[in-house]
Amino acid sequence: MSWNLKKFAPLFGLAVFALVLFVLSKRLGDIEFSDIVQQIRSLPLPAVIGAMICCAGAYLLVGLYEGIALHRVSGQWRVWYAIRTTVIANPVGRAVGVALVSGGALRYRFYSALGLNARQVGSLIVLMTMPYLLGVGWLIDVSLLVHTQAASQALGLSTATVLILACVGLVKDFGWLGVAKWRREPINLKQIQLRVPSLSHTFLQIALGIAQILCNTGILYLLMPPEINMSWPEFIPLYCIAFVAGQISNVPAGLGVLEAVLLMMLPQIPPAKLLGTVLAYRAIFEVLPLLVGLALWGAYEAGRVKRKLSA
Repeated sequence: MSWNLKKFAPLFGLAVFALVLFVLSKRLGDIEFSDIVQQIRSLPLPAVIGAMICCAGAYLLVGLYEGIALHRVSGQWRVWYAIRTTVIANPVGRAVGVALVSGGALRYRFYSALGLNARQVGSLIVLMTMPYLLGVGWLIDVSLLVHTQAASQALGLSTATVLILACVGLVKDFGWLGVAKWRREPINLKQIQLRVPSLSHTFLQIALGIAQILCNTGILYLLMPPEINMSWPEFIPLYCIAFVAGQISNVPAGLGVLEAVLLMMLPQIPPAKLLGTVLAYRAIFEVLPLLVGLALWGAYEAGRVKRKLSA
């Protein structure tokens, strides 16, 4: 008997959401909504502006690599087209949930207009996930190794366990560099045949992925209250763990998952202040780009209709 795991994705999402509600209820029982609002109002304007700049930088970096991926699978240099696709597909995908599927469907709609077939779009999507995955891996593993004590306290693990996790992760990271150096045969993923990027291209993926994640972490870190008592490099692995947990939960935008994980890892921050900070982060990183993406999507669809009518 074969099991279709996709059928259980909604149940998994509901289970995660129920667990999140339980965790949040344990920490949020005495919180006043006015305290959350006060935290948002008290955010310094320079911090908000800096967070918005980091957000723009993150989307620009993803869009630039999407342009590179488009060229690798189709031979077309359409960088601004790719950046626009990123600005539309990424926030819409996060809002809908199961971002690879929903964002992938949008990408197929945009790139099929350029003549790409489903296999090429699939290859492009796989390529696009690699900078993020590689960047997250290197940042978490190196941060755990360098900031072992801080990670141990935040994660509730012994320093020996944190060191073991960091070393195992680095073995995986260097192992992929070996694959990029010596493997020449393509990797077959169902109907998608992915040519392994060269070592130099892999270093480009890692650099862009790390830069993107640094921008992501910068958005939230700049908005954090003084009680965080933690440097930006120490905060990076905690953010990556919380964000990845939200991504794999199948909950749209990781709603509640990010908050629950941060509440567990940052107990030194009053819950009301932390939730106010995360709400401001979501407004800058998710809501604002979603509004921009929907506007660009509407303009794109209106342009297609206009061209069809004129034809």
